[in-house]
This record gives sequence, structure tokens and C-alpha cells, in this order.
Amino acid sequence: MYGRKNSGNMKYDDFFFSPLGKKILEAEAKFIANHAEGIALSIGCGTGIIEEKVEKISKAEIIGIEIDDEMLSIAKGRISIIKANAMALPFKNSSIDTIIFVTSLEFIEDYKKAIDEAYRVLKKGGKLVAILLNTSSPYFKQRYGKGGYIRKNIKHLDIDAILNFMKMHFKLKVKGLFEIKDKELLFPGKSVYGVVGIK
Repeated sequence: MYGRKNSGNMKYDDFFFSPLGKKILEAEAKFIANHAEGIALSIGCGTGIIEEKVEKISKAEIIGIEIDDEMLSIAKGRISIIKANAMALPFKNSSIDTIIFVTSLEFIEDYKKAIDEAYRVLKKGGKLVAILLNTSSPYFKQRYGKGGYIRKNIKHLDIDAILNFMKMHFKLKVKGLFEIKDKELLFPGKSVYGVVGIK
């Protein structure tokens, strides 16, 4: 959501070098690092900026999964990365410790297939760790109203539908991570959700 190219002058990771972006990067990386372990696939990792941070502060070994060539070219300087489709992961059944989705499920064409694939490759007792946009939040509505990357590329605005589908596969815990208001982060809050699922 944050660091990808949009219709303005901001490209890729510029947002994460802004004061607000740095705070979001820290908060999201910390949440993921607190839960990710072992071999972790980050599906739709974009430029890998969050994943690079997570690897530095956790014990997880992250492999990024990305389909976009421009994103791949940037991410490969940061993390281990594979070009692959979220809906057809090139990994064996029950072979991965953690699956990570950082504001990516909302942009994947078939989120159900992506979640099915995550379930397939996860070991028994493995974790799904996700950050989902709260599409009902004032911050999201403001960003969506401005057009740009989000408006053009988001595929799913019904986050409850995504969560309900996850619950069919995983024992799920969902919490609000932070509120984005006036370029500040307020804790706790519900601009984004933190999700942890156990297979």
C-alpha cells in the first residue's frame, strides 16, 4: 500500500523515508518479527523493505515472493527473493514455517487461492502472519479517495470476507495495530489489522 509506485511523484520506497512512513515501517516490522520464525515466505513482498527490517530484528529467514519485475529488481538487493505467483507457490506441501502477507492479500486477484496455497505449504503448527488494511478506516477512505496506486490496484475492499476465509483454515487472532491520524500513529488503533493464524 505504502511504498509502491503511484500516480504522483512518489515511487517505491519514498514513503518509508518520510516521518510517517518510518513509523509505519517500524511498527509493522516489529509486529511481523514478533511472530515470524524459521523459513518464512513473504508473499507479494514488493521491494522487500519491510522484510529486510524483519530479518534484522527476528530469527526468521525470509524468502520474498514477487511477480512484478521492477519490484524484484529492487528487492533482490535486500532479501532472498523468487519470482512466483501467490496462487501457485513453487514449494512442497508442509515445507514452510511461516507465511507473511504485508498488505498484499487485498491486491492479489484470487485471495482464496493465495490463502489455500499458504495453507498447503505451511507445516502443521506453522504460522500465517498478515497485515491487512482496514478499508473502513478514515485513513484508508482518504487515501482511496485520492486515487493513485490503491484505487487503481486494490482488488478486495471486503476485509471481513478475507478474514472469514482465513478462519476456515487457521486458528486466527486479529487485532488493531495502530491508527493513522494527522500523520501520526496512535496505539492501539484500527487503520490496519495484525493477523496471526496457526495451521
